[in-house]
Amino acid sequence: DFAHQSFKWTNNAKGNAGVAVVIIGIRNLDNSDKFLYNKNLKQSVKNISPYLTNTSNVYVSSRTKPLSSLPPMIKGSSPGDNGNLLLDQEEKDKLISQNPNAQKFIKKYIGASEFIKGTNRYCIHITEETVKEAYKIKALDERFEKVEIFRLNSKKLATQKKAENPHFFDEDKHQTGEFILIPQTSSELRTYIPIGFYDDSYVPSNGTRVVYNAKPWLFGVVSSKMHMVWTHATSGRLETRIQYTNTLCYNTFPFPAITTKQKENLNLYVFAILDERAKHNKTMAQLYNPTTMPKGLLKAHQELDTAIEQCYRLQPFKNDTDRLEYLFKQYEEMTNKDTLFAKQKKTRKKKAKL
Repeated sequence: DFAHQSFKWTNNAKGNAGVAVVIIGIRNLDNSDKFLYNKNLKQSVKNISPYLTNTSNVYVSSRTKPLSSLPPMIKGSSPGDNGNLLLDQEEKDKLISQNPNAQKFIKKYIGASEFIKGTNRYCIHITEETVKEAYKIKALDERFEKVEIFRLNSKKLATQKKAENPHFFDEDKHQTGEFILIPQTSSELRTYIPIGFYDDSYVPSNGTRVVYNAKPWLFGVVSSKMHMVWTHATSGRLETRIQYTNTLCYNTFPFPAITTKQKENLNLYVFAILDERAKHNKTMAQLYNPTTMPKGLLKAHQELDTAIEQCYRLQPFKNDTDRLEYLFKQYEEMTNKDTLFAKQKKTRKKKAKL
């Protein structure tokens, strides 16, 4: 009958729990209008979707590949080391001061916390080509031995198997080239999820999602208000914080195919955002705090938002509700085409066998 969209619960109790609430009214089906509420706004609608939007009953299912023509996004690397392949600043400095040759095996390790808070962490990152040389350094050899013991004591057979190569990460997905980084966990209070742009001197952790060899325009797509609105609707939650995943937030995101000229145009807006960030000696947490976000950075994001939205249509969107309703309709159209294409492909294969 009606629904009030998600809001954060508050009361007079000491130490309020972080709880998000929706209110749903149920009635027998009939043809009369239903009502959607969001803060002080009331909207008369014909249907209320499972996402409490004025759209048809569309369900967003996780995907292994992007629905749109976007490059693949993967999870960052997982050490599976009980902390023995990771180093804080003090441990890193001590290791290198006592073993200068270890410097070449150390990379910066960037997770959601390090990226948002601007802190430093490092990792011992070994490749096939450097294994023998790394074992010649006693301090590294000792750490590898501890990793081996930890993995052998695991109850998982797959982890025990990886004890054979204790110098490698449990899941090493690091690649050469620049990459876009999205933190897995981010505050729901931010207007924009901070997005990172790094080179391969960094190893992104499994607390991040990564697109390797990505062009700047893609940074603009995932930084946009359109993608933020979609993420808020489709992501999981840790308490009330956003839990970003590639399978639900990125791979399902409906984004139109754009021309080379449009991509070049988006690049300019992305460079403007990066330039604005560089003007401030602040962490991502400080830059993207909604109450203290620098005006220049906010303006750069808003200009990017307009450019991204014009990739969808020239008519401006009224608000986030309008954006989300449009995206759900696009998602439904694209998934229907995707399903039809898959059926046609299956039919062609059957005919080919006959």
